[in-house]
Amino acid sequence: MGALPIDLGMGILCGLLAALCWGLGDYLITQLTRRVGTTRAMTYIQPLSLLIWITLLALQFRAPEGGVAIWAIAIGTGVCHVAGLALVYRAFEVGTLSLVSPISSSFAVVTALLALATGERPPALALAGAGLLFIGIVFATRSPGESTPGGAKLTGIPEALGSAVGFGAMFWLFYFFVQPELGYIWPLIVLKMLASSSSLIARTRTDEPPADRPKSSLSKIWLLAIGAAVADTAAWLAYIWGTSTVYATVVTALASLFSVVTILLAWVLLKERLAVNQWVGVAVVLTGVFLVSI
Repeated sequence: MGALPIDLGMGILCGLLAALCWGLGDYLITQLTRRVGTTRAMTYIQPLSLLIWITLLALQFRAPEGGVAIWAIAIGTGVCHVAGLALVYRAFEVGTLSLVSPISSSFAVVTALLALATGERPPALALAGAGLLFIGIVFATRSPGESTPGGAKLTGIPEALGSAVGFGAMFWLFYFFVQPELGYIWPLIVLKMLASSSSLIARTRTDEPPADRPKSSLSKIWLLAIGAAVADTAAWLAYIWGTSTVYATVVTALASLFSVVTILLAWVLLKERLAVNQWVGVAVVLTGVFLVSI
């Protein structure tokens, strides 16, 4: 068997790297939210992420382009991004990571359905993937009984579903409207500015974390936040680089399976245990996400 074409090999590498980084980022976000709460976690991670993107912009400065209408859509995209972040952070904080992560990763299905509703015609595999998503969620959310220490609990699933809607709308606006006109870096700065400012405003109105949270040093909290911000940025860069090749579908399909990384980390490091039907549901959800992405 001969060597892979260089574009295909690079596309596979970028897709796997994006999945690894996003999966690792989700795990680090979970660790941080369970220590300091959702709002505080966002005020640590999102300004750091914004700072990284501003630095990248400075390295290859390009003046913003586009008219008022496209920038209004970019701001709307940022609002969806903020909603998705707030809900997924909360889901990771209170839920079983092995369940809420694959459900939140189903935003690809929401994007496909929005594209369908606005005149796009997704392939039959994408529609089949959407059907599998609903079947998988039914299986995954059927708990055999009360959760045990380290076991699965169903809290956080509504937030995970809400985050899928928020991120699905964000990616639909981003890839069908914003990115073709404005590129990647300026819109991502807008997204991170909105996320940072909204989290800082919310921080002034909340009183957390409760006293029963795990105790952590400030240095550990910052390490988790920096790790999550760097992992998210690295995933975006790998995904952007990979999708610039002619094999964008390969990169998207591989990157969409980032939840597998999160599940494995939760299983090994958090000792999360799911019932058999819940493992089946997770597998069906991930299959649906994969089909939508190819």
